[in-house]
Amino acid sequence: MARSNAILATLRATARGFPELRTRLGALPMHAVAAVGGERIALVHGDAWSLAGWNFSQERMLEDPAPVVAAFAAAGVRVFASSHTCLPVLQPIDLRDGRRVIANNGAAGMPNFRGTRFGLVTRISVHPRGDALYGERLGSLHVEALAVRYDHAAWLEWFDARWPEGTPASASYRRRIVDGPSYEAQQAVRSAVGPGAAAPQTAVA
Repeated sequence: MARSNAILATLRATARGFPELRTRLGALPMHAVAAVGGERIALVHGDAWSLAGWNFSQERMLEDPAPVVAAFAAAGVRVFASSHTCLPVLQPIDLRDGRRVIANNGAAGMPNFRGTRFGLVTRISVHPRGDALYGERLGSLHVEALAVRYDHAAWLEWFDARWPEGTPASASYRRRIVDGPSYEAQQAVRSAVGPGAAAPQTAVA
C-alpha cells in the first residue's frame, strides 16, 4: 500500500503538468456500453461500482460471486470487460436466463503469466481469432484474450530510466516485467459459477 501511494503521488505530480489532458480525461464517463452481435457489452476500468474497484479481480471471483451476479442483473449486459486489477481472469457466470462473462484482461503492457513477455487485451467479436490464448463462446459472441507483443528490451530500458532501482515502481513491477508474475494461464480461465451454473464451456488454446 505504501509503494502504491508513493507511485500515485508521483503520477499525480506529473499529471498536474498537463491540465488540458486532465480535463479531457476527467470528462470521460466511468463506464460505457457497446453493442456487439446484438449483445450489450459493458466497458469498465475497475468494476461495475468503481473506477478502482476490485470486485472483478481474480481474487474476488474466488471469494464470492454474488455481487457480480447482482451487477449483471442490474446492468442488463452479457459481458463486463474490465482491466485495472493486474492479473487476468475469464469468469463465466451462469444465470437462470443464460451465461454471462467477466473478461478482465489484467495488464496490456506487462506480462500476465509466469515466464512470458507479452500483455493481454480482450477481444469481443462475432468472428473468432485463431491466435487467441483462451476464450469463451456466448451464442454468436467470441470473448477472447489476445497477446499484446511489444519490444521487451525497449520497454525495460524506458521503465528503468523513469523508475530506477530503489523507486517504489521498480520494487513493485520490475521483476514482473522481466519474469512475469507467479500466475498461469490455467488460473485465469475459470469454471462457471452462479445460480444457474452448469458444466463450463471454456476452451484454452
